[in-house]
Amino acid sequence: MDLGFERELRESLFVHRPLPLHREHSLEAAFPHKHVTAKRALCSAFRPGFPRREGVARLTHGSGLIRMTAPLRASQWPKGAPEDGDYCNFGTAGMVFDLEREDWRGFNRLRFWVRPQIHGGRILHLNVSIVNQGAEPVPDPYFREGATVFDLENGGWQACIWEFAAMPRDAVTGLRFYVFCSGHDVSAGESLCYEFKDICLEQVEAPEHEWGWENPNPGIRLSSAGYFPGGKKTAVTAGAGERFRLVEADSGREVFSGPVEWVENPRGCFEVLDFSAFTAPGRYMLQSGGLESPAFAISGTLREEALWKAVNFFYCQRCGFPVPGKHSTCHQDILARHNGVAVSYAGGWHDAGDQSQQSAQTGEIVQALFENANRVEKGSMLYLRLMEEAQWGLDFILRTRFGDGFRATSAGATRVTDGLMGNFDDVEARVHDHAFENFLLAGVEAYAAGALQGYDKGLAVCALKAAREDFGFAEKKFALAGVDPAHMYEHTYNSGLSQYYAVMVWAASCLFEVTEEDGYAKTARQYAGKLLACQEQGQAGIGLTGFFYRDESHQTIVHFNHQAREHQFMQALEAICRTQPTAEERPLWEAAMERYGGYLKAIAGNTAPYGMLPAGVHKRDEWQDRELFPYLHVTCDYDRERENYREQLAAGTPVGEGYVLRNFPVWFSFRGNGAVLLSMGKAAGIVGRYCKDPDLTQMAKEQLYWMWGKNPFGQSLVYGMGRNYCRQYAVLTGESVGEVPVGVETLGNGDLPYWPQNNNAAFREVWVGAACRYLQVCAELHEEDGG
Repeated sequence: MDLGFERELRESLFVHRPLPLHREHSLEAAFPHKHVTAKRALCSAFRPGFPRREGVARLTHGSGLIRMTAPLRASQWPKGAPEDGDYCNFGTAGMVFDLEREDWRGFNRLRFWVRPQIHGGRILHLNVSIVNQGAEPVPDPYFREGATVFDLENGGWQACIWEFAAMPRDAVTGLRFYVFCSGHDVSAGESLCYEFKDICLEQVEAPEHEWGWENPNPGIRLSSAGYFPGGKKTAVTAGAGERFRLVEADSGREVFSGPVEWVENPRGCFEVLDFSAFTAPGRYMLQSGGLESPAFAISGTLREEALWKAVNFFYCQRCGFPVPGKHSTCHQDILARHNGVAVSYAGGWHDAGDQSQQSAQTGEIVQALFENANRVEKGSMLYLRLMEEAQWGLDFILRTRFGDGFRATSAGATRVTDGLMGNFDDVEARVHDHAFENFLLAGVEAYAAGALQGYDKGLAVCALKAAREDFGFAEKKFALAGVDPAHMYEHTYNSGLSQYYAVMVWAASCLFEVTEEDGYAKTARQYAGKLLACQEQGQAGIGLTGFFYRDESHQTIVHFNHQAREHQFMQALEAICRTQPTAEERPLWEAAMERYGGYLKAIAGNTAPYGMLPAGVHKRDEWQDRELFPYLHVTCDYDRERENYREQLAAGTPVGEGYVLRNFPVWFSFRGNGAVLLSMGKAAGIVGRYCKDPDLTQMAKEQLYWMWGKNPFGQSLVYGMGRNYCRQYAVLTGESVGEVPVGVETLGNGDLPYWPQNNNAAFREVWVGAACRYLQVCAELHEEDGG
């Protein structure tokens, strides 16, 4: 690893303090230096009532400044909020400039200065949005378009720049600056004061590319964090020469050269630099036709660096724990109640930038941390730190069980509560006895019991006891209710019967591995047969096999958007093959894995020359399925989206009579494919490892390369990895090294990548679900770094 990063690790006490952000390497660091070709001041003359105040804000003018003040807490919920305060804050403080249908198409960014002041405040944010009433209204129906968020430093003046080259702005009627009043930390004051000056529109040359596979801006788009020594190593360029050079970053000495390959396909025309033949570790740059890439590594320690930075992110997302520079002990008054008793739901990791909590996701992170710990050097500092963070989450999973099948499952928290139990700002956690969660978490507990052998025997015994009990509770509930949908806002809500089969096979296999009891092996075999009955094996007649349906009827194909668990199918089959190698059904299980691997190989080329795995095959007529719609598309109305659904399917690539392949999921409100492609990358890695198939292992690597900057936008989607990483929607938790957003979205009903500079939920929201899948892909590449 880089010596500077090793020093920062030691200074963080191996991440018991957040790692430095290095904003100087971010995408936004270059924004102030772009050439401005036109400029127009907004609100140069202040007058009464302009801007107008919004919500709980108070506005004052003076000395060329606008000052906005507001309380951070209130004694009641805002008008229209749910009675229980679910996903609610204490109001909004804002100022709004009402405009006369102004045409902003001559400008492509907004720039202003702000000085935020909250006594003792550590995490500060500011939202900015526009209203456009022209040909394309903004905001959109789900308020995803036309707004951005800035992560701010307390107390000093700072320039904020919002690029919006792709955003409709032909008739702008409103510009809004606002802050969510989300409470305050115990160390912070009770009010905010934000001062604004020099608000203006600007036109700059070469704004960031935001839509489509072809990026017209000259540049080299590569995995800026680096490449593993083995396997394929490519970069995609625009404006390159006929040949390229790979040079040492320090000396400039050429170590490899080759021709620039011209690639033309349905996605466009691309220039590709292929340096796969060069494998020597080091730091290098690519040069061609006057273009030069940032320095990047070819290294066997890439995974180690990624893991350390992911640990940093999870540490910063800890709930119920004082994180230095972030917050004090939080959310002790989130309570889960059942049968006359209550338990604090603080613990584990905040789900996202809004500080909600999801037990299933915390459990999956526990598994991913233990999985990586099992695949690094035992006793190393990284091993110890992975084990420590995993135990933090495991404690939460074990502590929030009620011992009768019921457990706390989620809480919607978009505020910092006061920690006093019994007053109005408390958050009520949801409590359920879902079979899916209990199967899943039983598997996590059993896996943890195995990982803790020889490390913490007492905790291993406790985890195994819980695993046995939870698996038993799940079996009883499943026998009684079958597929039992979770609450709409819980991320297991869309799980179909085949997903149940997958977690049952995996959990039973984990229990068999640590107990060697035949009953678990038998259960795993029983449900593995049912799982295989849900796989496409050629009956559809489209030349593609290996994907899964929601049940044995083969009526509806498994799809994911926003969150994803596609890897669970291969995780289940690998676990049963590994734990029952002499079973007579093993050839069938292995054949199913090979079919799935073949499916990935068949669809992967649809995004070339990028390596992003497509979202999957769809039936053309699935838009007519009203009954399934709400399970896949929460908060959306079927009748309103029915035609949009049909259009999105029509935008896919035909793959046979009645079927299309979508590169991006079908989606409406919640958009972002990070977890989707990473879950598929995990599945590819599992099959590649088990079947010793280097092409599938390469697919797993390519998903990381996409996340590290080898994408049409040339941006690292993992903050602090490589260069050109962009700001993300962190809001209440603040920007953190290692954070991963929900992911790249699409524009409207198309199937092209869309990555606007609007820093908004959900596509740019930091989300532990995506970071978990990122960890899980890393676990499959342990042999790449000698692990």
